[in-house]
Amino acid sequence: MLKFDEELYLKNGHITYETREEIEKIANEISEEGFSNIFFISVGGSISIMWPIQEMLKQMTNIPVFSEQAGEVVLTGHKQLTKDSIVIMASKSGDTKETVAAAEWCKINGFRVVSLVGTPEAPLEKASRWVIPNKAKNGVEFEYMQLFMFVFKLLYNAGEFDDYPAFANQIKYLPDNLLRAKQKFEPVADEIAQSYHDEQYNIWIGNGEMWGEVYLFSMCILEEMQWVRTKAVSSSEFFHGTLELIDENVPVFLVKGEGKRRVLDDRVERFCKQYTKKLVVLDTKDYELTGIDEKFRWILAPTISSALLVDRLARYYEKYTGHDLDMRRYYRQFDY
Repeated sequence: MLKFDEELYLKNGHITYETREEIEKIANEISEEGFSNIFFISVGGSISIMWPIQEMLKQMTNIPVFSEQAGEVVLTGHKQLTKDSIVIMASKSGDTKETVAAAEWCKINGFRVVSLVGTPEAPLEKASRWVIPNKAKNGVEFEYMQLFMFVFKLLYNAGEFDDYPAFANQIKYLPDNLLRAKQKFEPVADEIAQSYHDEQYNIWIGNGEMWGEVYLFSMCILEEMQWVRTKAVSSSEFFHGTLELIDENVPVFLVKGEGKRRVLDDRVERFCKQYTKKLVVLDTKDYELTGIDEKFRWILAPTISSALLVDRLARYYEKYTGHDLDMRRYYRQFDY
């Protein structure tokens, strides 16, 4: 596999799952203290992987759930954000400027913060009341695993997700499944990147629990890391503007999920098959999750797309564009 260490990947999956006990301990402490609502507060790629979970929670719990951009909430506040709230943040580096500022603002105001932090002793760790260590060296999907264990344990404690013990026991099989998905997708990623890496404009579409994935890949990978011009739009919004940009030469990438909103993806697919010759459909249903109950697939679907896109397809874009994924003109290059 291109620029990929399979042994390290499985090791990262193992050490991520090992944090389950620590995660559940934090969730239990919070449940004992009590909370009125949940706030996801971060920025960029970190907030994008929280959006799918927010979408799931809308369907699974009566607990109010909000997501806010870190740079905005410190300016405007939020009337629902109080000392009874639980704030969830994440930063791999632990020093993302907006997220750290938001965590410090929360601390000053007495808002309880639990953060996923990938760098020990980082500023975000110091500003958070609880910290979940993100020890994996690669794989956004491992951040999903930790968020799932934490949030769904909170729901279980509240009597709203009785399946949590089975779910948590089964996601230990997720890394092996995702590795097989990567292996299966490898030649597909090569073909897609070779065919579309030099297109002047791309449209990426997804919905519901897949929207964060579409946003993350189009903005954080293609725009930031590859300088590729993209338009990201949800399947539900596509028919209210973006459809007018479709012609036979416009590449459209549709990322299909497995939840109730999949019918919206199907509608986009039917339309685009008629009007563009460059439709690419990425369907998480094409990849097996051995040892995991069917009823959990819609929850885990974003981890499949993340495993395929953020890691494999990104590497093949890098191969064909010749643009190193670590090259930036502006991002973190100077103060702005």
